[in-house]
Amino acid sequence: MDHEDIDQATQGVPIACTLAGGDRLRRGAEVAELFRARQEVRELPDGYAVRFPGEQVWAERLLAFIVAERECCPFFAFELRFEPGLGPIWLHLRGPEGTAGVVAALVGLGIEQDPARQ
Repeated sequence: MDHEDIDQATQGVPIACTLAGGDRLRRGAEVAELFRARQEVRELPDGYAVRFPGEQVWAERLLAFIVAERECCPFFAFELRFEPGLGPIWLHLRGPEGTAGVVAALVGLGIEQDPARQ
């Protein structure tokens, strides 16, 4: 799915989380904990690609993240890419215009904050 397809699929869907109050705070803490384990971050035209370890536990954690986020943030498009030879797992978080800023603010993803570049 390219950027134009994502824009079309999410037309009319607000770029906003549907969780309220305490639920949003709890989810934010869970997401922040998950993303602290990131190994690399790459900015995409419509979001971010985030590299995680390639172990099965990470595949399960990332899939659980996606399932939960689809419920509260329907504007996201998700993709998991598994590198060959049990290599790292890439999570692509994409969406319509404005999504990259939401992701960066939500989970502290920014090229300048990439631990691999510090």
